[in-house]
Amino acid sequence: MMFADSLHPPAHAKALIFDCDGTLADTFAAHYGAFRAALAPYGIDFGTDFYAVRLGWSRKALLEAVVQETGVPFDAEAVAARNAPLFLDHIDAVRAIAATEALVRGYYGKMRLGVCSGGQKDIVEATLKAIGLYDCFDGVVTFEDTGIGKPAPDLYLEACRRVGVAPSEAHAYEDSDEGIEAARVAGLSVSDVRPFYTPDPSGWCDG
Repeated sequence: MMFADSLHPPAHAKALIFDCDGTLADTFAAHYGAFRAALAPYGIDFGTDFYAVRLGWSRKALLEAVVQETGVPFDAEAVAARNAPLFLDHIDAVRAIAATEALVRGYYGKMRLGVCSGGQKDIVEATLKAIGLYDCFDGVVTFEDTGIGKPAPDLYLEACRRVGVAPSEAHAYEDSDEGIEAARVAGLSVSDVRPFYTPDPSGWCDG
């Protein structure tokens, strides 16, 4: 199995639970393009620099930051409603993250595997299909399943229920402080994947 030794799950783990954005998949270019298009009708120039320092933020927190930064009011619900179809317009920009893709493929059929994401169901499922990993998972949990995002433990508790293990028997992979906290509060052990992957904003499109 070709992945860093420090990403090996601990001996107690019977299941691996992965965050999606920034952990399994580099979706940042696609999300950037979707947010930029959704905000353009309000005259807001959503720049790569602004987004690059807020990777991993929830949509709600990100849009609140846009208002604070620009002072321009907009309909957040309308932006949210447009987010999924606009993301799908940019789905070709999604790429698998090699370190975690290797984990999924290496442990597929040997351990229970799940996804625990605070993202929208349509976007998460499309992302997993785009990187060719959707069929590897025994359960996929998204924000719609609990209505409560990270750092609350609810998503991880539901993900463990879906894959059929106790939280103490699962190991999580995350790329954000909020996600790490959510996993730990839920009772999972957790690995931070950020040392193994760095997004490159120069590949995003401002046009």
